[in-house]
Amino acid sequence: MDVVPGEGGPPVAPPRDAVLQIDPLPGSSGLGATGEISMNTRSVWQQALNQLVERRTDVLHVDMSRVRFVDVAGVTDLAVTAQRLPEGQRIVLHRPPPQLPRILELFWPGIAAIEVAA
Repeated sequence: MDVVPGEGGPPVAPPRDAVLQIDPLPGSSGLGATGEISMNTRSVWQQALNQLVERRTDVLHVDMSRVRFVDVAGVTDLAVTAQRLPEGQRIVLHRPPPQLPRILELFWPGIAAIEVAA
């Protein structure tokens, strides 16, 4: 899934890297994200998270090693999604951008449903 800003609205000069691609992770219940998670790609990120939580496994993996940037709204979407998970289910973030764990710790300290793996 790719998102390009400005579609359906007034012309906007798209930021050079305002694309988010979501792919299934082979061999696990999860997804891989590539690009940036920002205002311009937020709907794709939200849709991917909604599809992720529909999987009925205890551990949901998100490979973020190819995510260059995530804004506070993108981290908020992740935290809200994790808070909606049933008891015992969790999201494991693999190699997220450095700002993501800091934002989680600042606004959602100790959120049990999210695990950050290096």
